[in-house]
Amino acid sequence: MIAAATFWETNPLPVVAMVLGTFLMATRLPGVIAPAKFREAAVKFPRSVWAGRILMAIVAIWSGYRLFGAAVDEWAWARPVATFGIPVAYVLIIFFGNQFLSVRALAALMLLVANVAVRAADQHESPWRLVVTVVAYIWVVAAIWMAAAPNQFRDVLTWFMADDRRCRTVCGAGLAVGAILVALGAFVY
Repeated sequence: MIAAATFWETNPLPVVAMVLGTFLMATRLPGVIAPAKFREAAVKFPRSVWAGRILMAIVAIWSGYRLFGAAVDEWAWARPVATFGIPVAYVLIIFFGNQFLSVRALAALMLLVANVAVRAADQHESPWRLVVTVVAYIWVVAAIWMAAAPNQFRDVLTWFMADDRRCRTVCGAGLAVGAILVALGAFVY
């Protein structure tokens, strides 16, 4: 356990790259294998209430944990705010910000994941770390766009999922990026 914690503290990039790559591959593989079902689910995603609530709960827990951990020394007064404010913010978002909640929650989750990826890449010395950094910054730009214009995201997603060929092409590109990240994490970093 101590060796694993020490490895994570000294070299987190291989783990981050493999987890990101595996996630990308796992979420894109259904679009390559069964594009019709994947397209149906993907087109429904922007208006999915339960997906939005679940993703926003993950974001709230993650953000609350980060805020609670960051409140040290002169910011110790902020711990109760993080402890009680995050659940209140979650409930308010669920009730009053429910339009395209799943898209906005996914955007917030992408920002949190990109933060972890960039921090891990900053600790590594290999020039190949820039692959993870570039992917993370692409996610940041996409997340900002998704949160600012979820209706445009829905329209672009609908266009990408218009037929099986487009779906397979887009998901195949995501699958390739995921495979590259896994390979980099396993063999380069």
